[in-house]
Amino acid sequence: MSLNIGGLAARLRRIARMGGMLLLFSPALASTPAPPETVTPVFRRGTNVTWFTFPVTTARVGRAGYTASPYATPDTAEPARLRALGFDHVRLPIDFGPLLANDRQGRDRLLGDIVQAVRSYQAAGLGVIATLMAPGLNGALPEAFLDGINGPQFRSYRALAGRVARRLDRLPPHPPVALELLNEPQQACRIQTGTDWTVHQQALVDGLRKDGISLPILLTGGCWSTIKGLVMLDGSLLKDRRNLVSAHFYDPFVFTHQGSTWTLPFLAEVRGVPYPAASGRLEDTLARTNAAFAASSRWPPAERDKQRAAAEEAIRWYFTSAPGRTAIDTALGSLKEWQQRNNVDPAQIVFTEFGAMRPAGSMASDDASRAHWLADVSTAIAGNGWGWTLWLLSSPPFGLEGSRGTACPATELAQAIGLTVPASCLSVPKR
Repeated sequence: MSLNIGGLAARLRRIARMGGMLLLFSPALASTPAPPETVTPVFRRGTNVTWFTFPVTTARVGRAGYTASPYATPDTAEPARLRALGFDHVRLPIDFGPLLANDRQGRDRLLGDIVQAVRSYQAAGLGVIATLMAPGLNGALPEAFLDGINGPQFRSYRALAGRVARRLDRLPPHPPVALELLNEPQQACRIQTGTDWTVHQQALVDGLRKDGISLPILLTGGCWSTIKGLVMLDGSLLKDRRNLVSAHFYDPFVFTHQGSTWTLPFLAEVRGVPYPAASGRLEDTLARTNAAFAASSRWPPAERDKQRAAAEEAIRWYFTSAPGRTAIDTALGSLKEWQQRNNVDPAQIVFTEFGAMRPAGSMASDDASRAHWLADVSTAIAGNGWGWTLWLLSSPPFGLEGSRGTACPATELAQAIGLTVPASCLSVPKR
């Protein structure tokens, strides 16, 4: 068994301080708050909201850009509605393209809109995780801004992150507001040539703390912020309890992303993948998928046959591996081991994205599978003492919309993650 000398020393110092307070019985000492670097903000159960995620673009003289007011206007009734459902926080992904494209006056105006939205969630009793996202304009990837510590793109992004952090740092600390530095920063778990994301991340955190920013900061790893990338992180940054970890979970991918048109090409036509695998039949899933391929005009004949074969291979593998709750617990187990090895407080880990699609042509059995998966994943995460943030509550294809639209989530799906469905949304049984 290895001995964590640094962690042991820190615990002994804390015990000594506590012992001193008990011996002295000093009211002044008893009321002294813990140093901020030892306090972990709590984000337990939340959802992503996308008012600032998909800015409106325009073409001017053949060049794409942003409109004068690129971000959507948040629904003022939303914060109270989310709180009533049982959420304690929201995640606010922010496409920072418009912030970079504007001059100082325009940038300050847009930041003001963002801060106003954050305040509205706080006023309803909700914490906020503000997440910087690489511009979606022209298909930019996060890696474009990771051109080395002294690279011009990184310097531009780093300066913007500092401006956002300073604005958020002025807000009341309760409910907590945190800054997630970059959404899914790189595809590779570790960059073999060039500067890895973790080097950029270290520079960002060091710079913000040196500038006096006390704001909680969410860190993440490569591999699109999945567990595989997170467990490669150096845990030393987590000794500052204001620093948290952001994780994404979409396993098994062929289930959660069936019908997606932006990932693996063949998934666009995959239908009827059940969860757990044992709840369905291979033949039924293949039949629905083959029907989707036959009805699709997406592919030239030769390419369609190629993608259909890839889909069948993935589906057969899915049923052979038969994923269920045990597979989810196993996947989370490596993160649990990393957490314990690095003496990370469970509250420092937040799954800021997890969800499963409702593809076109879904059946009732598909929502039953989604409900089962949502329940398994959310309870597995919470059972480890970690927080979670749903992707998404009310936006297709990941949303939990019911037959009454976005105002009322489907009861089966909402209850799967422990939400309190308003009485106005519950079906009244016929007499």
